[in-house]
Order: sequence, then structure tokens, then C-alpha cells
Amino acid sequence: MDTELFVHFAEIAGIFVGFGALIGLRSREGLDLHDVVYLKSVLAMGVWVVIFALVPIAVERYGVDGHPLWLWCAVAALGIWLITVFGLNSTADLRAFNRSRDLERVDRLFPVVGLPLHLVIAGSLVVIVIGVWPSAEEALYVTALTAGVVFAGYTLLVSVLSRRHVSGPEREGS
Repeated sequence: MDTELFVHFAEIAGIFVGFGALIGLRSREGLDLHDVVYLKSVLAMGVWVVIFALVPIAVERYGVDGHPLWLWCAVAALGIWLITVFGLNSTADLRAFNRSRDLERVDRLFPVVGLPLHLVIAGSLVVIVIGVWPSAEEALYVTALTAGVVFAGYTLLVSVLSRRHVSGPEREGS
């Protein structure tokens, strides 16, 4: 196992978590529904990647390697991913956001990239759990983490691009 690679995944995802937390803390007014929905997604996926990038490193220290390592890491990652995705998608905030009539175009197109990334995460982990490609289990796990990092970054980008910015004269009047 390439321990450095997994540490770098945790570092990168940690940066997204930090940016998401900073955006939340730096908002002078309360966060609107748009910001809350996107920040929850960035933070949840970022924390998921941090945890599951570090789990194989910790478990390997106990002498677990090969198929058992990737199987149990994938089972845990898939379980927590499912809880996270279904938990976030069942919140009143997300339901209200999806029903909103004033979504930006980039908000409406978010699933075009977001859904395939989630399918890559789930598919990679399921292939490990089923055990159909044992020689590629580490690569599949890395693929799931990569898709998680890309999703967190994409979510942060869409959050910023779809945010309604106040222009100069309007800002001065406040």
C-alpha cells in the first residue's frame, strides 16, 4: 500500500473541509438555504474522504493486508457513504432547495457531474465487496477516494459559481 498517497488524499480532503468550515464561519449574516445545502455536502464528503483515506493505514498497522484489508475498508466506507448520502438527501434543507424556483443554471446541472461521481464511488466499493476483481482492490479503493475528492471540489466550485453576489452599488447601500 502506498501510505503517502492515502495521507495526501486526507490532506486534500482536509483542505476542502477547512474551506467549507471557513466559509460557514466567515458569513456575517446567517447562511441561506443555498449555502447550507452545498456546505453540508462539501463537509460531509470531505470528512468521508479524510476518514477512509486514513482507515487503511491504521488497519494495516495491525497486520491486516491484501483482500481482508480492502474488503473491510470498503464495507465501512460504503456503509458510511450510504448513511451520509441518504442522510443528506432526506434533510428538509435539500428538499426545500430542490423545490426552489429560483435555482441558477449551474445548480440545475449539478447532478450531471455529481451523480456519476457518486456512481463511481459506490461502484468501486461494491466491486471490492463482491470480490470480483481482487487484483485491483487497492486501485478501486483509490478510485472511490478520488471520486470523493473530485465531488467535494466540484461541490465547492458549484457553490461559489451559483451564489448570488451583490454588486458594488447594492453592497454600499447595505
